[in-house]
Amino acid sequence: MNAIVNFNESKPFIEVKLNGKLQLGVDARELHTMLEVKGDFTHWIKRRISQCKFEENFDYIVFVKNDGNLKGGRPTTEYIISVDMAKHLGMMERNSKGHEIRKYYIEQENIARDALSGLQVEIGKLTALADQWTATLSNAGHILSVGGKKIKPKILTKLNELVQQAQHKLDFDESN
Repeated sequence: MNAIVNFNESKPFIEVKLNGKLQLGVDARELHTMLEVKGDFTHWIKRRISQCKFEENFDYIVFVKNDGNLKGGRPTTEYIISVDMAKHLGMMERNSKGHEIRKYYIEQENIARDALSGLQVEIGKLTALADQWTATLSNAGHILSVGGKKIKPKILTKLNELVQQAQHKLDFDESN
């Protein structure tokens, strides 16, 4: 399985919009290579799409890639397929590579889901912490506002009264 995991040292998934939602996809040409299919890619992918009745924009998307070939070659037609389609195609090859690829993509999907789940947990924790800080700062603002308007004047009035009382009791002898 190491040969598959390290293929082209690239990420196994490509984000693609299929069936109206963003999901994980696979480069069909890379899958063809990994499956060690003997035939031409273009004929293979068209035959498999027809055999399995895969639907464009639901199971795969097609785009034309112009590599800027210096020799003036034709643009290539590329396919990005859903992970489910990749697993299906792997099983159809009925060889050890097909089974290996199916298992690999299942493992990679689980890793991607776990990473997403971990991010969602962290987002939830940080959202709760932000809400807690918002409530704390709101309460502190309320205390400062009430304290500034109601409590501080009472304290200053009481302080002023005590100062007045203390001044009357002090004996000032100006003859010293």
